[in-house]
Amino acid sequence: MYGDGFSSETDIVAVKEKIEAIPDAMRQMGWNVSADLMERWLHSPRWVLPQAWKSGEPSDPASLSPAHMDQRIVRMSWAMTNPRVQIAMEALRTNMANGAAKELLRKRMKALPWGTSTRTGFGSRQHSAIMLERTCQSNYENFGSKLDTLDDLYGALGMATLKVALIGEAIRDERTGRLALRVTHAGFYIRDTYDFAGAQYLGTWTKSGVLSKSQVLMNAVMDGLAFRWGKPVGQVSNRDFESYRSSTGFGGDFMIYSDVHWEPLALTLDLG
Repeated sequence: MYGDGFSSETDIVAVKEKIEAIPDAMRQMGWNVSADLMERWLHSPRWVLPQAWKSGEPSDPASLSPAHMDQRIVRMSWAMTNPRVQIAMEALRTNMANGAAKELLRKRMKALPWGTSTRTGFGSRQHSAIMLERTCQSNYENFGSKLDTLDDLYGALGMATLKVALIGEAIRDERTGRLALRVTHAGFYIRDTYDFAGAQYLGTWTKSGVLSKSQVLMNAVMDGLAFRWGKPVGQVSNRDFESYRSSTGFGGDFMIYSDVHWEPLALTLDLG
């Protein structure tokens, strides 16, 4: 008896073939970003993302090993073509400088190395999302749900977080110590985790793609008549990926940080 629910080496080979067939199926549907992310996971040494990182941030994102993060695959130019991201961006444009955002920015500005100066730069357009994360990020908006349309964004990210960072010039009143931020740009980026923790059904797959909800229902109804949408990969769940990792030594979770989409902004914030 093999560990992790395997009863024979045949089971190990079957789950390996099933999982490794999915990126090709994704590409046939035009889900190229989803396929790139999954291939990275499949080809990475076994590593399990700390559970705390799923709901929060690593203590210092800039200190993450390159093996445990990806800043290349998810691009904002791709994400912004999706209505779900567009809605989240519009919400952030409204809330990027609300009360909670101002309080966070004030905390970040107080930590600046002011010395005797009353003005200093606050962030840079040259900074990556990881650098902005701890220095200039002001607010965030979650997007995505399990009821979303099956598309490349769903396959790649599912439910993720869009964040905004404000950069410009930090100003400190020499007499009162009051802080202000003269904002010149807002930077938008996506943060997510890529992992297969917990019990979750990930669809019914064939070699040419994932079945829609209506196709899954029809497949179940017609199963007795040997009805098929194509050569099956079968039902896929998180457990299959966990089994793949246990049996192969590959399957490395990682953090996702996109590149940054910058928008010019002329705004002065009184931070008290």
